[in-house]
Amino acid sequence: MFFELSKLLNFFLFPVTWIVALLIGSMALRKYPWVRKLCLWGSAVLFLVFTNGPLFDLAKSSMIEEYRFPHWEEGKIYRVAIVMGGFAGMNKERGILQYEQNRADRLWEAVRLFRTGKVNRILITGDPSSSLKPDGSSMDTEFLRYMQEHGIPPDIFLLEQQARNSKENAAYSVAMLSSLGIPDRDCLLITSATHMERARGCFSALGWHPDWFPVGLTTPSASLNCRSFYPSWEIAIKWQELFNEWMGKIIYRLAGYTE
Repeated sequence: MFFELSKLLNFFLFPVTWIVALLIGSMALRKYPWVRKLCLWGSAVLFLVFTNGPLFDLAKSSMIEEYRFPHWEEGKIYRVAIVMGGFAGMNKERGILQYEQNRADRLWEAVRLFRTGKVNRILITGDPSSSLKPDGSSMDTEFLRYMQEHGIPPDIFLLEQQARNSKENAAYSVAMLSSLGIPDRDCLLITSATHMERARGCFSALGWHPDWFPVGLTTPSASLNCRSFYPSWEIAIKWQELFNEWMGKIIYRLAGYTE
């Protein structure tokens, strides 16, 4: 139930939804000129605000200020990199990964750290590319084959296949790693910078405090011109990530899922 409600909430945290709702309201309430005008002005203001690239960059940059750099021990070799899922799904017909919302760097930064000898294994928790579906099927074989084609040995991956949200990501990962005798001090948590605070909170609530490596950083452009302020629907879509995290942190704290 919690999982389904969170997905429904995502729809209502989408600025495009608000803009469309106000436009529909302006047409439905034509008998009330002042309400219609209010809806039209509201939709125009929302459009200008949430399609503004520099404003989005500033908001995201402020949100991830604490997570601009990794929090880890230089020179340490971590036994496991914990990669939070939600970054991709497998295209069954072509056997390739289809990435979600600019989250591909969660996976590929972990791969880079493995190749440079900073981590020994990679645990992927709750990603659609390898998770168990309700019918019991999984694309894990295809995922491991795809990674092998990129020169990554399949046996370095640990696949946690049950988690559907951040709380479960932490719970199932801790259970798996504890069963293997791997403590939190030997793990490196990898996720998007916007998601890092909530992810860390979920692990902390279970008594785990791994080091962390944020990805998906944003830095406001040092040079702006008129084109920087051109409206972009892509920016409106990106705002959902920030609203989802802001709301997620509030809900998780109230529910006791994070410290």
